Amino acid sequence: MKYRSWPWLWALALLLSACDTTRTALTVDPTVNIEFTILHFNDVYEIAPLEGGKAGGLARVATVKKELMSENPNTIAVLAGDFLSPSVIGTLKKEDGERIAGQQMVEVLNAMGLDYATFGNHEFDLKDADLLEKRINQSAFEYTVCNVQRADGGNQRPFIQEVNGREQPIPRYIIHEFTGKNGQRARLGIIGVVLPFNKADYVAYEPVTQAFREAYEELRPKVDLVVGLTHLNIDEDIELAQEVPGPLLFMGGHDHVNMNHYSEETIITKADANVKSVYIHRITYNPASGFARVRSTLKKIDDSIQDDPATKTVVDKWQGSVNSIMEGLGYDPDEQVMFAEVPLECKESAIRSRPTNYGQLTVDAYAAAWPGADVYLVNGGSMRMDDDIQGVVTQYDVLRTFPFGGPIVRMELPGNVLEKLLETGLITNRGDGGYFQAKNVERRGSQWIVGGNPVNIGNTYEVVLPEFVAQGNEQNLEFLGDFKYKTRKTLEISGQPVPNDVRNLVIAYMKTLK
Repeated sequence: MKYRSWPWLWALALLLSACDTTRTALTVDPTVNIEFTILHFNDVYEIAPLEGGKAGGLARVATVKKELMSENPNTIAVLAGDFLSPSVIGTLKKEDGERIAGQQMVEVLNAMGLDYATFGNHEFDLKDADLLEKRINQSAFEYTVCNVQRADGGNQRPFIQEVNGREQPIPRYIIHEFTGKNGQRARLGIIGVVLPFNKADYVAYEPVTQAFREAYEELRPKVDLVVGLTHLNIDEDIELAQEVPGPLLFMGGHDHVNMNHYSEETIITKADANVKSVYIHRITYNPASGFARVRSTLKKIDDSIQDDPATKTVVDKWQGSVNSIMEGLGYDPDEQVMFAEVPLECKESAIRSRPTNYGQLTVDAYAAAWPGADVYLVNGGSMRMDDDIQGVVTQYDVLRTFPFGGPIVRMELPGNVLEKLLETGLITNRGDGGYFQAKNVERRGSQWIVGGNPVNIGNTYEVVLPEFVAQGNEQNLEFLGDFKYKTRKTLEISGQPVPNDVRNLVIAYMKTLK
């Protein structure tokens, strides 16, 4: 909860507003407040509930919004980035050959009544800038971002969104006006900002603090209150609030776990990814004084909340279509393959920078399927879920972890090349998609240890890893393309044949852990 109620500022606000004839402050009743509500969520990759139907679900969020609208018509819903990607649905193709690439999410968000969104770094996973703008134009909600431009050849320009039949640049900020019961108004400014994480060729980033400060200074005289819709990590949120004091609230994303912080005079909140929770901000604003009070509530989204029928219809349309495609590929999306008492870690920030239990499970599956190699590796960039799984784990959870699939292969590498491979994949690539989750590898001082012994540059080692990596396609690992590898169409786990695809291997291995 946040209060701003300094008496001297109250008097100053009255004095200053008396000079502003557009606000007619002298006729404002100081005892009358305007109340409005913001429903805030972030980092949504799945349209339907997870954990066996117990957690999340955008049709449930739609119900929450309707309930908030009944409580107070002055209600808006905002999304702090990351929703067009990644998802296994997004990798599939429609009948016309175009990748779904977030269309399912746009249609469901339209149905649930989203009002405003900013970009997350995963929006720029869409490698085709025109396809991204197509998804933007399919959105019934509006976008805002202050620090991103479309790089078009040697030029930079704002991304474009068609709103009410007219094309317009995506603005650095949005002004939303709320009206109180007595006709008094509260003008809320919303500034979107995203961290410069995804370096797509068609995206140009401006420095976060500089861009946000410029937008804030331009916006502040036009509105009564300013909030940020931020897709930054929490340290960057805190630093931004310190560098640009004044915004009432930062509604954030990117970190995937719920949190509530203060920095200077700014409240910073984030909900859990995949709408396992949402934040509800009830704001009371006094036009006479300019003071605001924020009451923030974290609401769990679970199976105690009924689905909104209209939104569920859109969810079911997409889920039915996708399930049919998956079943046609030989998968049973709803089958439970294991129960994870300890969360399986697969957030991008973890899987690309340190060993995780889900990464270890994956290389253990490789070893079970193709035993006898010296080293087993998987690139963190192939594990695209950007979420953790706890409780019931289904085939669909594995499919959304490895949306691109692909076989594993076996290579023979000289010791010096293995050292280069490990140095690149575990040191140089830390933080990027080419970072390795590894089995049978450790580092002691300056030495790489494989199977308990230092790597001998005169020896030859067998390495099992994804074919995509073996072909030299991963960052800084192009040199692997100079070496041959062997593969098999079918492998075995616990005596049962398994098609050689990482998804099949992990599913089969998980079943042995029940």
